[in-house]
Amino acid sequence: MSSFKVQTPIIHTPGFKTWRISGNSLHRQLVKLDLKIPMGMLDSWYYFTDLDGWGKILWDLVFNSSLYKTDKFDCENYALKAMNECAERYDLNTMALVIGSIPQGRHGFNIFVYYDNANVRFLLWEPNEGFPFSGSAFEISEYGYEPELVLI
Repeated sequence: MSSFKVQTPIIHTPGFKTWRISGNSLHRQLVKLDLKIPMGMLDSWYYFTDLDGWGKILWDLVFNSSLYKTDKFDCENYALKAMNECAERYDLNTMALVIGSIPQGRHGFNIFVYYDNANVRFLLWEPNEGFPFSGSAFEISEYGYEPELVLI
């Protein structure tokens, strides 16, 4: 009789610098962007990286468009998946779910925090590979992406 041993796969997590910001400070930054946070801040501390760090992990937060099922797994589910995978795999809890609008209508996507020259800044992220702008981070309002509500 044959036998085999099942091993947990080795997952390489890239190294990157991290910073943290208090929930109150991050809340003030998001409000300055005219974003609504209907559930309030859910954590006391939020962890993030700089653009070099995000560049090492964002590729892993784009998901196959074959997952799409109307109303069952659509835009906000992709954004929630990116939010959860980012926290689970990389210990960064600043990849937030955003509900807003794009030229096609209401849409769920992500916003994330990065550190740049001693400043906290924000970029948007489209996690569904089926969208034209997935796989690249972009500025608020670019491509018609207008965030309104944030779950973070």
